Amino acid sequence: MSDKVALTTNKLDFDRLHAAISTLRGKQIFFVGGVMKSGTTWLQLLLNAHPEVSCHGEGHFPDYLALGLKEGIDKHWKAVADKNRSIFKELEGYPRLTEEDFLYILASCAALFLLEQSKHKDARAIGERTPDNIEHFRMLDVLFPTAKFVEIVRDGRDCAVSGWFHNLRVSPDWLTKKFGSLDAFAKGFAGKWASDLAKAQEFADRHPTRVLRVRYEDMSADPDRTLAGLFDFLGVHSSETIVARCRSDASFAKLSGGRNPGEENRRSFFRKGVPGDWRNHLSAEVEAEFRRKAGAWLDRLGYT
Repeated sequence: MSDKVALTTNKLDFDRLHAAISTLRGKQIFFVGGVMKSGTTWLQLLLNAHPEVSCHGEGHFPDYLALGLKEGIDKHWKAVADKNRSIFKELEGYPRLTEEDFLYILASCAALFLLEQSKHKDARAIGERTPDNIEHFRMLDVLFPTAKFVEIVRDGRDCAVSGWFHNLRVSPDWLTKKFGSLDAFAKGFAGKWASDLAKAQEFADRHPTRVLRVRYEDMSADPDRTLAGLFDFLGVHSSETIVARCRSDASFAKLSGGRNPGEENRRSFFRKGVPGDWRNHLSAEVEAEFRRKAGAWLDRLGYT
């Protein structure tokens, strides 16, 4: 492996990039999160269809990016410290970056990704969608203190069923080896669903004006009203024309290649697109176990 970084350019306009990041941070940054298979992708596409909104996914800033940068920084410091210690025993070693330095690097890197995703659009609101963001709202708040957060929730029993079929499509060997059956998967999923919702609620309680919770079922039953509320929350126009355009551009029929909601294709990411499908797959015994583990959240969110 080469110990040198190969560059394809010999120019860095640092001041331009720094100014661009500063301008970006003056816009409405937002993050979308939700438990797996809650509808975050659909929400992303609905938002990105708005002419003043850029929303892409999955960037994984607080987990993959943060961990990768931290690992690289720590590896560099260890290599430098080891070399300095072996050569300059009488001298103090090279300084280590502080946690604030690391957060600056992480925030700058995330901002560069947001700039890249939105460079072809004159967006007033720029957001990133990763389901796991729901576990990291606090870190994202540290990186972007004026950001807003959109949490999408869905009946956890539907999330479990959708998650099973999703993993059956993309990683069947892992799924069957680890869980064996949909019943076992759903029982294990219940605790995770409740835990993630509780973590997001704790953040929302501290920042009530910066967090908006959207129900998948409301997006399905009344998309126009739900979208108008979302756009108002993000500070962009919410006219009937814009709302109708976004609804049309990210409709299930368009995303699924012409199928209507309820017409199932287990080979597609957009498998079925309807609430309540759990009733077709979960036994009374499994549903009772799910309710035992997560019933408080089912009741709180209006899921009977």
